[in-house]
Amino acid sequence: METITCFFNFRSPYAYLGVRKALEKNIKFKFIPVCYLPKELLKFLADGAENEYKRSYLFEDCERLFEEIGIKNVSKIITKEANWPKVHASWLCAEENGFGDKFMIEAFDARWKNNLDLGKNEVIEEICNKIGFSKDLGLNAMNDEKYDTTLKSFTKIMRENKVFGVPTFLYKNERYWGQDRIEILYNRILKDK
Repeated sequence: METITCFFNFRSPYAYLGVRKALEKNIKFKFIPVCYLPKELLKFLADGAENEYKRSYLFEDCERLFEEIGIKNVSKIITKEANWPKVHASWLCAEENGFGDKFMIEAFDARWKNNLDLGKNEVIEEICNKIGFSKDLGLNAMNDEKYDTTLKSFTKIMRENKVFGVPTFLYKNERYWGQDRIEILYNRILKDK
């Protein structure tokens, strides 16, 4: 089967929704965390935490979307609380050791359902404990240059595939951007079977 790539970031509620919907449909991915953006994108992307209009829409939209899947009291905070490369480095380590999907769901739930700060070591430690993954490996990965170098290398893949936001799903060189594109992607995959 053709590889399906998913670009994501734990900071994005839309990535959370998209990944969750895709996993519920048993779509298997090669995940690529987006932590470092290509410099040419930075000038075009307004930070949701800094843009009041975007932030207010995001809360309004996410409240509706999360309610559809039974999640009430979604986080109303968009902060820069976590060092996102460190959080995603911990995920990369979990992925290498066969715990990537479990870590991902728990991290997204911790951030968006439980309003926890993924930048805190105790939150990462709790995620690791919950999924049966070594907390020492998870925490040590956060300061491991190898993982940071890997995360930085993904900007090249973003450029090559013109990825500008998360979640972006890539299937047969076709991009599907946004949590609301899962059904279209799923139908495309089924058509090819």
